[in-house]
This record gives sequence, structure tokens and C-alpha cells, in this order.
Amino acid sequence: MMRRARTVLLVGFMLCGCATLAEPGGGEQGLPGAAAGPFRPIRPEELGNSRAAPYALRDEDDLPRDVSVLDADGDPATLGVYAFAARTVVESEDGAGPALPPNEIVRFGALDARSFDRSALPVLRPELEWEGGTVGAPSALRVGAEIWLYYAAAGGIGLATSDDGLHFVRRAAPVLAAIETHAGVPRSPAVVQLWDGTFRMFYELRVSDDEAAIGEAASGDGVSWKPEGAGPVLSARKAQGAGGGAGAGAYDAQSVAAPFAVLAQSALGRPILWLYYAATDAEGRRTIALAGRYGEDGPFGRALSPVFGMDGRLGPTEPCVLRYPGFALLFATERAGKSEAQNYPAVAAGVAPATVTLPPPEPP
Repeated sequence: MMRRARTVLLVGFMLCGCATLAEPGGGEQGLPGAAAGPFRPIRPEELGNSRAAPYALRDEDDLPRDVSVLDADGDPATLGVYAFAARTVVESEDGAGPALPPNEIVRFGALDARSFDRSALPVLRPELEWEGGTVGAPSALRVGAEIWLYYAAAGGIGLATSDDGLHFVRRAAPVLAAIETHAGVPRSPAVVQLWDGTFRMFYELRVSDDEAAIGEAASGDGVSWKPEGAGPVLSARKAQGAGGGAGAGAYDAQSVAAPFAVLAQSALGRPILWLYYAATDAEGRRTIALAGRYGEDGPFGRALSPVFGMDGRLGPTEPCVLRYPGFALLFATERAGKSEAQNYPAVAAGVAPATVTLPPPEPP
């Protein structure tokens, strides 16, 4: 099928926090609004269930991280969610170390979309040879009456499906394995069902020890995937980039990784695909950034500034964004704090726009 390429330039954030997308030839300028970012860290009075803001999940024993948050009933008017997270379980009194790969995906719940349960329910552990003893980086979405859970393992991207969000049946082989055109094993999947019912996957590919890029694959059924293009859809800008703070001083000069895709509409109803990702600059500082394009195909334009973790000291990664009418929540894995003792992953929460007043947490 021949697709029309759309050239898009994301020209930045206004003072109110609204993103602006410059359309070739002039015309429409509006986007979904300030709910696209930037995000402020969630405040103590906004987070309940004995969670310590801004951390929606923090446990130094089994290290829950890399969440994929899904509306529990598919109704955006309600705030109940499931949060699928990776964690590391070890048979040792010392607990899991940050260097150990995740070996379990668990499900938390929250009545208010942010104050997660104090305990989790296991849903997936590595069982197959191609998984290599690790499952992690979940990407959950609703497909009809089912919940589909894509995940990263040693041999590629796997898929497990469930009719209740708790009991999953996995496919025997990865749905996306090593990609010859991209020279690597994909990881950190981000899967979204497009407006026409087809599927699109964004995923991380390692270019070197310090650099990653983001690839894209398409599918008609969510099971059989074909990479799009001959290379990454988004790469580090390095010195040869142009525009939007590009080059050696760009916020993503070294690496782009850990994508998360969101569907939205412009002010005039044009479809937009937002792509949040972990951006690393030339000094090794990592933030959460945003790119976007009109429709399902074409190049991405990047925002002028990151949307979360702007100082880069806690190194956020693996973003997940949940949109509601009038606001959005962002979850990102970052250091649990600035001290040496807090050098382990935790999940921070943010909200946009910064001026929004969230409903009271439940439970308080």
C-alpha cells in the first residue's frame, strides 16, 4: 500500500505549555492543548494510598518500574486503571539490584489513576527459551474485549493476551525478533491501534553501548509485524542536526529510546500521533521528550524542550501517558532520589497542564 508522506515540524511550547505544530503551507496551528506537556511532578496532596509523591511506585526490594497504565473499563470519564509493571524477584535476602534484568510483569490497580495498590498481582514470568529468563517493558492496550500485553524479552518482542487482565496466554514465538534492516533486537515496545484499526509499534534499538534509536513497525492484525522503512524513524540528532536546539547541544544529541505512542486530535480534528521518548544529551543527561506528526505516516517533528525531568538529574525513561478530558498523567521510571542510597529505579508521576487541580486521591 502506498502511503503519503507528511512533512511536519513541531516548533515548540508556548508559555502556557501548549505545543504548536507548524503545518506546511500555513493553516491550522492548534494541537490538543497543554495536556500534551510539559508535565509537573505530582504533589503530595494529589497522591494517596500512603505513596510518597512524586513516586507512584517505589520499592527497593523488587524494583517495580517501566509501567504501562491502561484504563480499567475503557471509559475516559472514570479514573480506575490497571498498571502493568516490570519488576525483579530474587531468592535472596539482599533483594534485587538495579543491574538485574526484570523477570516478572505484575499488575497494580488504582481507583484514581495514580494511587496504586500497595501490593501487586503477578501476570507474566519468563517460561520460553527465546525469552532468555527476562520479561519487561510492558505495553498494554485494549483490543476488542481483550487486553493485549506486548513485552520485551531477550529474543525480541512477545505478546500475551487476556480477557480479564490477570490471566494471560502468550504466543510461543516473538511477534518481532531481530531486524536485519535495523541490525538489532527490538525492545521497549510501544503499541497503538490507529484510527483505521491497524496497529503501529515503536521500539528501541541499540546502536551502541551509549546510543539507541527508535524503530517503527506496522501490522494489520497486531500479530504479524513488518518494519517500516530501512532504518529508525527517530535517531539522536548529534552535531549534524538542524533546528529546534539540534546538534551537539540538543537534548537528544546522544540517544533516543523507550518510546510511548499516544493518539490525539488537533483543534480542527486532524489526527495526531504523539511519540514520547527518553532523550539523552551529549553530557549524558536524560529527560522525557516529545515528537509528533499528523496522521499515521511521515517524519516526526520534535518539541523545542523536554516535557519532564528537565534538569536530567534523575534520568527519567520509559514514559507512559494517560489522557483524560482536560489533563494528562505521565509516568516515568527514574532514580528513586538523588542520594547514593536511592540509586535504584522508581516510577514518578507528573500531570499536565501544571495549573490543573486533580480530584482528591482515592484512597486518601
